[in-house]
Amino acid sequence: MKHFFAVWGIVSALFLVGCDKQPSNNQFMQDLKLSKVTDYFYLVGCDKQPSNNQFMQDLKLSKVTDYFYEVYYDDYDYAFAEEYNRKTNNPNLGACSSVRNGNFHGRNYDWYYDENVEFIVHTSAKDGRHASIGVATMVPGTSINFVDSGLYTDGYKILPFRVVDGINDAGVAININVVPFGDMPLTSGTNPDGENMYFVSAIRYVLDYADSVDSAVALLKSKNLYAMNNGDKHEEAHFMISDKDKTVIVEFINNEIVVVENANIMTNFYMAVDKTPHSAGLERFNILHENYDMASTGPGMISLLKKVWYSQAYNRNSNPFWYSEFVGDFSPVYKDITIYSPVEDLAPVIDAGIAKFEQHERTGQTWYTTHTSVYDLENKTLTLIPHETGFEYTFGI
Repeated sequence: MKHFFAVWGIVSALFLVGCDKQPSNNQFMQDLKLSKVTDYFYLVGCDKQPSNNQFMQDLKLSKVTDYFYEVYYDDYDYAFAEEYNRKTNNPNLGACSSVRNGNFHGRNYDWYYDENVEFIVHTSAKDGRHASIGVATMVPGTSINFVDSGLYTDGYKILPFRVVDGINDAGVAININVVPFGDMPLTSGTNPDGENMYFVSAIRYVLDYADSVDSAVALLKSKNLYAMNNGDKHEEAHFMISDKDKTVIVEFINNEIVVVENANIMTNFYMAVDKTPHSAGLERFNILHENYDMASTGPGMISLLKKVWYSQAYNRNSNPFWYSEFVGDFSPVYKDITIYSPVEDLAPVIDAGIAKFEQHERTGQTWYTTHTSVYDLENKTLTLIPHETGFEYTFGI
């Protein structure tokens, strides 16, 4: 059996190499068996290109629309995901807005405008586990060209653990939003007596085993949850969790889990403490609060979330302008800019962001709302709007 591994070519293409032995120089091109998969991807050492159709069938992966795929899982491995996350150690979380009103739990996921895809992830009920549906993102190696090629990546094994919002068949919905990464100490472990779990994977844990909001909180408290840290940046986040009876926000403060009751709106600042210097999403929060009553129906929730689609952060004519989206920049040049800085100090950051946005290139240098999810808590369905479009897709568990 040939074993394949990846190597980088000097012309910045990716090759899969599976030679049994080094070919002779005279027969080099003949033995090389070089075939094109897609732009910048070639197979080396295969008799023929693997069948994309067979790959898609085995993975149960299907395309919904550009940059969005649907996938079904019966089995997945918590231990593999934990090991993978610790090895990659690549902290990344989007901004985002979340709202619960009546029967609906909605969210925008705001993320880089780039070539990576997102996935609608279905998981089946099995061995005491709930069935669920959710949306996964932040999956390493899943650019649109790679996914379309049909090639394998370990990223597919961790897809169920990169769900950033979802609902299970008990009617428990959950989503994650980032909070200022430098304003609180790194969450290195919330329960030393519990099993270690990367806190994004905790979303999967809640969807698999929570019967209610209260049981979801108990599950989170049972684990030793931690955030990623690669030195120059780390991540912090909070969760909104809903069932038919209640909604809570769960935050991680000084390695403790703090539960905020009776809070139905969440953006990107801490809710359990006073606003910290790099709080983001202040303007979005106010818009959601001022228009909250319109979100009592599914269409109303969608209309509300459209008011805070992230591309509006780059609109100079927004009233009010979304200044808090431009604080806490990763660049050391702007690290001292806070929500208390004078407007003129934000000008260079704002100008640079708008200039990049107006290029409309998928280079990952600006943000937009990659998806809007509205979960019906009674019917356990997901209505999805991808990429700030007018297209709506509805999925059952």
